[in-house]
Amino acid sequence: MSFSPLRGRLFWATLSHAIFSQYGEIMAACLNLMNVPIKEFFRESLRKNYGVESDETFGTIFSACASFMFIGLAISFAIMGKLMDGFGRKETILLRSFLGIIGSVCMLTSLLLNRFELYVIGHLIAGMLQGLRVVLIIWIAECSPDSKRGLTSLFINSGGVIMTLLVTPLCLPAVWGTDHLWFLLPCITALLATVHLIVTVFLPQSPKHLFIQQNDEEKARQALRFYYGNDEQKQVEEAIREMIHENKQAGKGKSSVLDILQHRTHRFSLFLVFMCSLVPVFSGLNIKSQYLVELLISYGLSQSNSTIAIMVISAVSLPVSFIAPLIIEKYGRRPIFVLLTWLCAFEWIGMAIPEMANNFGWLFETRWLFACLAAVLGQSAVNLGMLVMAPIMISELCPHNIRATVSQATQVPPIAIAVLEVFMFPTLRAHFGFSMFLFLATCCAALATILHTQMLETAGLAVDEIVARLGGEPTLTRSNTSVGWMHYGSLWEKEPEPPSARKSTYYLKEQLVI
Repeated sequence: MSFSPLRGRLFWATLSHAIFSQYGEIMAACLNLMNVPIKEFFRESLRKNYGVESDETFGTIFSACASFMFIGLAISFAIMGKLMDGFGRKETILLRSFLGIIGSVCMLTSLLLNRFELYVIGHLIAGMLQGLRVVLIIWIAECSPDSKRGLTSLFINSGGVIMTLLVTPLCLPAVWGTDHLWFLLPCITALLATVHLIVTVFLPQSPKHLFIQQNDEEKARQALRFYYGNDEQKQVEEAIREMIHENKQAGKGKSSVLDILQHRTHRFSLFLVFMCSLVPVFSGLNIKSQYLVELLISYGLSQSNSTIAIMVISAVSLPVSFIAPLIIEKYGRRPIFVLLTWLCAFEWIGMAIPEMANNFGWLFETRWLFACLAAVLGQSAVNLGMLVMAPIMISELCPHNIRATVSQATQVPPIAIAVLEVFMFPTLRAHFGFSMFLFLATCCAALATILHTQMLETAGLAVDEIVARLGGEPTLTRSNTSVGWMHYGSLWEKEPEPPSARKSTYYLKEQLVI
C-alpha cells in the first residue's frame, strides 16, 4: 500500500484535533507528573479539613482518589452510545471540550480553597475526557477516506504523545512542580479546551452520521466536499455509494447487544474490538499514569530525577509517534497491533526486574534503569496506537448502526478492571511483588497471540466491503481488472467494461451511475 499525505481541510481539521484535543491527556497525567506536590496538597487538605494524620489512612484515601479517573472513564463509556447516536459525533466533542474547561477549573480552585475534593472531581472529569476521546477518533475516521482512517486516527494519537512530552518539563520542581505552582498545568488544559471548543464549532458533522443516522444526503455531500475537497467529486460519489450499501447492511439487524451477539458477523466484530480494548487494561499504562514517579522513586531516583526520567522516556520513544501513521498505512493494522501488544508484555517483564531486586534486597544502584527501559517499550506501544486500537476497529469492522452499542459494550468492562487495578495496585504490589508483574506480562502475551490468529487485515477497505468479507459474502474489489461487478439483490453479475477502463467499479441498482 502506498502512502500519500493528507490534503486540504482534512489535514487542517486533523491537525487541530491533534493539537487542541489533548487537554484530557494532560489532565489525566497531572496526578502522575505532579505526584509529589499534589500528594502534599492532599495530605494537608485531609489533615486540615478532616483531621487525617495516619499515613496508612492517607495512602488508602489517595489510592481511592487516583482511581476516580477510571470511574470517569466508566461513566463516559456508559453514556457514549446515547451521545454518539442521539446527540451526534460533533456535538459530543463539543460537550467534551466544555467538560475539559469545567474539569480544569475544578483543579485550579482546589488549591485556592484547600479542598482536595475539587481536584478529585477534576480527575474524574479527566477520565470522562479520556473515554469520550473514542468518539473523536470515530468521528475523524468517518470523515476520512477509507485509505486514510488509520492515518488520521494515529495522527491524533501522536499529537497526544507530543503534547504530553512538551508539558512534562514544566513539571520539574525547578519550574512548576512545587506545592504552590502545580495548578498552572490545569491553566494550560483550560486554554486548550477553550480553543478546541471554538475550532470544533466550525467543523461539519460526520458525513456517515448525516447520511445514515439523519437521512440527510445533501448535508452529507457538503461534509464530504469539505473534508475531501471540492475537486474530488468522484471520491465523494464513491463514498455516497459505499454509505448506501453500508446502510442497507446496517438495516439487516438491530443495534442492541443481544442482537449483535446473535448475528455471526457482528459477534465476531464485537469479539475483536473487545480484545483490542483489553490491551490498554493489561498493559502498564494505567499503573504508570498514577504511580510511575512513585515506582521510580522506590527504585532509587529522586522526585526531580524521576520527572527527568519520564521526559527521557517520552523523548526516546517520540520518533515512533512520527512513523506510526506511516507504517500502519504501509504494513496494515494486524502486524502493528500484534507488535505493540508484545511490547506491553516485554514492558512488564522489564518492570519485574527492579521489583524483584526490591523484593529480594538486591538494591543495586542501576535497578531504576531497567524500569526506564521497560517504560520506553510501553510508551512505544502507546505511540504505535495502543489507545486507538479499539476505535479504529470500531470504525472499520462495525456498520454505522452498531458502532455506538459496540463502543459502550466493549469499553465499560475493561474500565471496571482498570478501576480495581489502580485502586488495588499498592496492596497487590506489597503482597505479590514482581509475580504480579509477570502475571500481567502473561495476559498481554495471550492477547497478542489471540490478535495474531484472529485479526483480519482491514486497512483501506470500505466498511461495507469488510462486513461483506466477514459475512462470507462476495466482496467488492478495486483491483485493476477489466471486469466490474453489479449488485442485484443477492446476485452478483459481471458487467463488462470498455477496454480503456482499468479500475473496477461497483454500482448499486438504486444508485444512478455517474
